[in-house]
Amino acid sequence: MKAIFPIFLVTLLASAQGVHPIQPVIADVARPLPLQDVRLTGGPLKHAQDLDAAYLLRLEPDRMLANFRKRAGMQPKAQPYGGWDGDGKNLSGHILGHYLSAVSLMSSATGDPRFKARVDTILSELKVVQDKQGDGYLGALEQGKERFQEVARGDIRSGGFDLNGLWSPWYVQHKIFAGLRDAYRCTGNPLALAIEIEFAGWAERTLAGLNEAQLQKMLNTEFGAMNEVLADLYADTGDRRWLDLSYKFEHKAVLDPLKRHQDKLSGLHGNTQVPKLMGNLARYAYTGDPGDGYAASFFWDRVVQHHTFATGGHGKNEYFFDADRMSDSVDGRTAETCNVYNMIKMARKLFALRPDPYYAEFHERALFNHILASMDPQDGRTCYMVPVGRGVQHEYQDMEESFTCCVGSGMESHALHAFGIYYEAGDRLWVNLYAPSTATWAAAGLSLATTTDLPIGDEASLAFTLKKPKTFTLNLRRPAWAHEGFQVQVNGQAVASLAKAGDYVEITRTWKTGDVVHLVLPKTLRLEPLPDNPRRAAILWGPLVLAGNLGPEEDFETWKEGSVPVLVAAERPLDQWLKPVAGKPGHFRTEGAGNPHEVDLVPFFQLHRRSYAVYFDLFTPKEWQARSAEYAQAMERQRKLQLATVAYAQPGEMQPERDFNFKGEGLILDEMRRIQGRPFRHSKQWFSFDMPVDAAHPAAVVLTYFQDEWRKRTFTIQVDGQKIADEVIDRGGVPHFFDREYAIPPALVQGKKTVTVRIEAAKDSETPAIFGVRTIRSDSQR
Repeated sequence: MKAIFPIFLVTLLASAQGVHPIQPVIADVARPLPLQDVRLTGGPLKHAQDLDAAYLLRLEPDRMLANFRKRAGMQPKAQPYGGWDGDGKNLSGHILGHYLSAVSLMSSATGDPRFKARVDTILSELKVVQDKQGDGYLGALEQGKERFQEVARGDIRSGGFDLNGLWSPWYVQHKIFAGLRDAYRCTGNPLALAIEIEFAGWAERTLAGLNEAQLQKMLNTEFGAMNEVLADLYADTGDRRWLDLSYKFEHKAVLDPLKRHQDKLSGLHGNTQVPKLMGNLARYAYTGDPGDGYAASFFWDRVVQHHTFATGGHGKNEYFFDADRMSDSVDGRTAETCNVYNMIKMARKLFALRPDPYYAEFHERALFNHILASMDPQDGRTCYMVPVGRGVQHEYQDMEESFTCCVGSGMESHALHAFGIYYEAGDRLWVNLYAPSTATWAAAGLSLATTTDLPIGDEASLAFTLKKPKTFTLNLRRPAWAHEGFQVQVNGQAVASLAKAGDYVEITRTWKTGDVVHLVLPKTLRLEPLPDNPRRAAILWGPLVLAGNLGPEEDFETWKEGSVPVLVAAERPLDQWLKPVAGKPGHFRTEGAGNPHEVDLVPFFQLHRRSYAVYFDLFTPKEWQARSAEYAQAMERQRKLQLATVAYAQPGEMQPERDFNFKGEGLILDEMRRIQGRPFRHSKQWFSFDMPVDAAHPAAVVLTYFQDEWRKRTFTIQVDGQKIADEVIDRGGVPHFFDREYAIPPALVQGKKTVTVRIEAAKDSETPAIFGVRTIRSDSQR
């Protein structure tokens, strides 16, 4: 990240404050052109950047600062935001940190002075708050300072996301630290560094009295990339105190196996781990510590090669699954956006240290598929999860209220799209991504303008302007997907020696103003099957994942199990059954393959507000003949259930919840979530619906579950306050929806039109996710 702001300016600013930045022990081999020296000029990346910029300017810094002032005993200047940034047991303060990073990055990415003004205003306010605290502390967490004082005394109560009753408090502090770092590095405001040093002093004193066992216990709770920001502070100041402090966030239970090249990721929370390894990677560059380097590079390789979907995302319900065991993991809530953002950041740095095109391949894939797909191009709304399964929907966030982790990382992500397009090494210039942009390579006296119709088109041109002719090597990435028909011309003359797909075309010459390089990068269709199931595959067109358009996203009731189209085309060449749609580049339609109907496919990043499929099951006609009977039986069971239904309530949908008087306590997430397109509710305590019954018939309650709970759930089902069943839903098995029926004693419905159905968690448990609550006439023939 340091290259975002010019090194010489950072050094001058630091020297003026009596601090002395270090030179990394492991220097970058390829240096990314600084963010302020690259400008996006068009295309989907520029569109996403513009939407993000407008969003950042709509937000109100005083609202993000409100709880900081409140915790310091000062009067807030505005009402605080809610959601995850609200009071109570939330991540209060994390959004201010994300926002400070985002406006700092956007200041570099656009040159718009409004972003620098936001940075300066926030820093001034944080300085007032920090001075009022009196000990360097910054925080918005309710009782945050008190809980950290407990930790400092060795009173540590730590679990996955809970530290002494707070939700991942070091994770929140990391966001604030990162915002200060980015403000200093991107805008050069010396106040950011001064505040950060005082803040780090508070952290140092908080941990000073803890022994190794206590530290490791504390680190069982998510802590973001505290190791990274402290190592970065060491790099910016030269003060070894901060490097030493970074090692107090060395979570050995996770890192030691990685240093031994052991993949023990299964069951670990994805975005708790990725930031830790970003920290190891940063520290490796600063110190040359081989353990840091082994852990970070091995982690990145394993995640990308053995845990990652076609879109570049990974994880199921935020957790890693077994390496290469992906077939049973594609459905449901997959591919958290924070994870992908941080994996791209690691890819950029890994490429800088070792310019392997594989890092650039991942950068392109994750950026043009997951990251672009995570933002609605109409209104800029971003996604928590960007699912990849069969019959799923985007998990859009309320940008003014939810303020989840992925809203925060999205603020930063779309400000960084120009970073990592170009790298230089004095006598070499790498072009890793083809996006409409201009770039200045100041040391070489070179300006470059790239025009392209990628990712939908297949051509790109690079036009050079130089102060004087210069000899250097131009490295043009030939993507792994660019095979037959790939061409490179310099001033109209074909380059004879072309690297193989997945490598760099190297052109060494004396370049001068007016030189133009033209590339043709034809895209072809291909299947990308899962490693453990060759008959479950994604379809790609060049770098782009194609998604099947399955209809309006609100129409989730359509997508019952077994009704998502399958492709009866296994063992047939792809171009025989998938045809381009005339006049619509990138759009395709199956012919004689889709069942129960043909499927329209479009680039995933262009498909929004629709139900969709990224992965498809493929069958030969013979295989489908045998399997189709199972689908027909499932549909018949559903038809009979509908005939027996008195009432059906859909948890997670506003109108049904209002209609059936939804109530609850301890709800795990108040905003709607979906698995395979279906919303649900779950709780740490209970929730209920008032459900109509037909007193003239025996009655039963039918609850819909999903066989993919990540831990055992023990709970009861009650009707009008009387328990009718004890139930356990355990983890494991192939993920699928299923119904269970619970008879209601006749006395509980006699003379009634409505009963209250309540799902209540047992002590030390939670309810499972409930996808449907149905009352039925149990004497109907089913």
